[in-house]
Amino acid sequence: MGRPKKIQQEIKEIQQDKKEGAPVDEEKQKLLDRLEQLEKRDAENQEKIKMLYEVSDKGRVFNYESKKSAKKPFKVKLSAYKGGIIIGWRTVKDILIKNPTTGLTVGEEQQYEVVILDRDGTTRKDLISGYPAFSEARYTERIEAEVIGRREDYQGNIDFDLLLSDGRQVPLNSKFVN
Repeated sequence: MGRPKKIQQEIKEIQQDKKEGAPVDEEKQKLLDRLEQLEKRDAENQEKIKMLYEVSDKGRVFNYESKKSAKKPFKVKLSAYKGGIIIGWRTVKDILIKNPTTGLTVGEEQQYEVVILDRDGTTRKDLISGYPAFSEARYTERIEAEVIGRREDYQGNIDFDLLLSDGRQVPLNSKFVN
């Protein structure tokens, strides 16, 4: 175990004084003896810990360490879009386009309305045409937020209180995260 440089220097001075036959300060000698005693005990304890860790059941060690460790904050990802955060959406139009002769689906016409929370706290709505554009809006740019609260209503809907990276707190339904 490494000692601080200042202590190493003082130990060298004490040992030098002993070699030269000069009187050694009694207090310094007591501290040096105590330091050596503590270092020896620390080395023994480290060996015991290493031995116990090696012979222990790894599953129990993991459970113990998991319980004793500090809880990590629960984090979710939000969609960033056009300078704001998407806090909701709904499908406005979803029309199947069918081939008139075969009756098979050949395409879809879709339109989504997204609700965006701006930095100043105002909300605005934006229309997005087509699922590829909607998917790109939701998954291209993501930001992380910490969950600081959670509520569940009688129907099982879960709402989160989120802390954004800029310090704002936003309530948001769990459908619109990750």
